Amino acid sequence: MQHWIDTQDGRAQLIVVTDEAVYAGKMTKDAAAQAVDALASGRSPAMVFSKDAKHVTFRAMNRVQYNEHETDIEFHHRDGKDDSVMSVFIETPGLRERVYGHLREQLADQFGAYEAHYSRWRAAFGSLMALTVFTLGTLMLRAAAAAVRAAGEIEYEGRRQGTKKLFVALLDLLGPAGVSVMGGILVLIAGLVLYSRLTKPQRLHILQSTPYAPPSGIVLGMKYAGLLLVWLVALRILF
Repeated sequence: MQHWIDTQDGRAQLIVVTDEAVYAGKMTKDAAAQAVDALASGRSPAMVFSKDAKHVTFRAMNRVQYNEHETDIEFHHRDGKDDSVMSVFIETPGLRERVYGHLREQLADQFGAYEAHYSRWRAAFGSLMALTVFTLGTLMLRAAAAAVRAAGEIEYEGRRQGTKKLFVALLDLLGPAGVSVMGGILVLIAGLVLYSRLTKPQRLHILQSTPYAPPSGIVLGMKYAGLLLVWLVALRILF
């Protein structure tokens, strides 16, 4: 069993790796010291950590990764029938790398170790997709809000009339200006993430239970072509 203590804003995050699982939980520094003593005396981590602590077993885990430009380490795993990700943020310089290095040694028989250095084109695509959704969504909802305010009484047909009335009432309340402000905030956030991806493309360190294969450049090109087509069709409809 190996443990580390990460200090965050005067509190401590205790990270424990056993032969079967990873645990992480935030607590006071005194509580972290007491937890370490309890673990040294033979108590199980399941008894030491609180119920809201993060926990994932190696059996459920299929991928561990971190990005050099960020401060977290991600544990991808199966949660019942669904895929899930547990992120552990680590502030102490170099600690994340030590945790990853320990896991790399411990899981060497089951997980391969890989590195993935994204190009700017590949790094930017997800943010460009979000920027597209927020921008076009804002434009369409702004036009809908203007149409609602310009209309007289609106007749509702078909099913889910209550949901339709609520949606129309919300558009009427916000109006074109309100929709533009809210959408603009989302567009700004997406733009900032895009800038970050362009200036600092992901440099991933990966442990994976199956062989890692980077996405094909041809597939990426097709995604960009599809994104361009979406913009052309949307602009033709809107303008």
